[in-house]
Amino acid sequence: MKVTVTDKEKSQKEISVEIPAEVFQDAFKKEFDKVAKNIKVAGFREGKAPKDVVMKERGHAIRVQTLEHVINEAVRTSIEQNDIRAMGQPEVKDVKFEDDNSPITFKVYVDVFPVYDIAKFSGYEFTKEVNEVTDEDVKTVIENLRGRQAAFEPVEDGAVENGCMTVIDFEGKLNGTVIPSACAKSYSLEIGSGTFIPGFEEQLVGLKKGDVKDITVTFPESYHEKSLAGQPVVFTITLHEIKKKAMPALDDAFAKSVGEKYETLDALLKAVKEDLEAEAADLSKDALYNQMLDKIIDENPFEIPTVMIVEQADKLAEQTLRQYSMYGMDPAQFGINKQQLAEQNFGVAERQIKSALVINKISEKNNINPTDEDVDKAIAEYAEKFDKKVDEFKKELEQYGGINSFRNTVFTNMVYDYLTASNTICEKVVSKAERDAKIAEASQKASK
Repeated sequence: MKVTVTDKEKSQKEISVEIPAEVFQDAFKKEFDKVAKNIKVAGFREGKAPKDVVMKERGHAIRVQTLEHVINEAVRTSIEQNDIRAMGQPEVKDVKFEDDNSPITFKVYVDVFPVYDIAKFSGYEFTKEVNEVTDEDVKTVIENLRGRQAAFEPVEDGAVENGCMTVIDFEGKLNGTVIPSACAKSYSLEIGSGTFIPGFEEQLVGLKKGDVKDITVTFPESYHEKSLAGQPVVFTITLHEIKKKAMPALDDAFAKSVGEKYETLDALLKAVKEDLEAEAADLSKDALYNQMLDKIIDENPFEIPTVMIVEQADKLAEQTLRQYSMYGMDPAQFGINKQQLAEQNFGVAERQIKSALVINKISEKNNINPTDEDVDKAIAEYAEKFDKKVDEFKKELEQYGGINSFRNTVFTNMVYDYLTASNTICEKVVSKAERDAKIAEASQKASK
């Protein structure tokens, strides 16, 4: 058997194989003899049919089965003899088999673990954007907390305003025909919540209790129910109740209602600011880490097998589907399926795998590996952060199988520290709004 191995793109090897005709002939004879012993043909005793009769009855099937066996054995042998660490299933192409007296030739394509090096990872300059937490940011959080505890008080004479809770009946019609899925009785809708199709809630402002009104709303072109996408639907609205939101007073009692540990409003305000600062620090760190990894990937180009990307993209798709399930939503209703999500996540998956390989290679070259003492120290820091006892926090990690995951977090943090020490880091103060806008922009790019 002749075997030639060639390196291809995307960390793939091409194996060209030629199998001598004698190999097929020997394998065919063995398969034929096995079939001939057991074949039942009318007019002959079991296993006693002449060769030409057996060939007429089963010759094609024996030839196909023999060819498949010979090729599979050749693939296995060629991979083993050339010490190829295959990832996923080998792909056989271009099979040529003219007759029993001619050699069999074909090509095998095998994804392999990438061979790569990361030589350039230091001496660069990066900008770490630090989010400055303002009093306005704290106020926004506090107002959200107040909103969760707000009570809705009935309004008898007033009109609907933004922020009101309404109780309505609505009936949607398209070209005069009632749409069953666009009808409801005694539905509670907070005006301004953005729950309904754009333009619906706005047209309820100004209505009074007992009013009946027809409003027209054009459904978005991207609406999941294709029959309604881009269509003007007339809704008949009957307003039963109006309730205005009454916010709790901003005082020590409110602080205690948020959590028993907050004795005063000042204590709550301080805690909120500290939480926002911690969140900002984590986001700033993540952004810098990603910036460094992107630069290192650009400066040290290498390819990875498609099978690795596909597997990671599938995992990301499954995570998204689980999130839909957690919120009680069926993704199929929105025309979303696993294959579609996986394809959308292909670029993100490739970047994640390359980042992991970069981190592993840098740690390997610089002997970065967390010890048990490193992990215990980090556990103590996290326990303090979450206001828990060390033993209690460690027990929770062990109970839910999170020790290995936590060790990996310590590991990636150590690589982060190494990279920041090996490069020049400049800091730039940005507002929370600027930060959130950049995160939204990055998320949009990643989803394309």
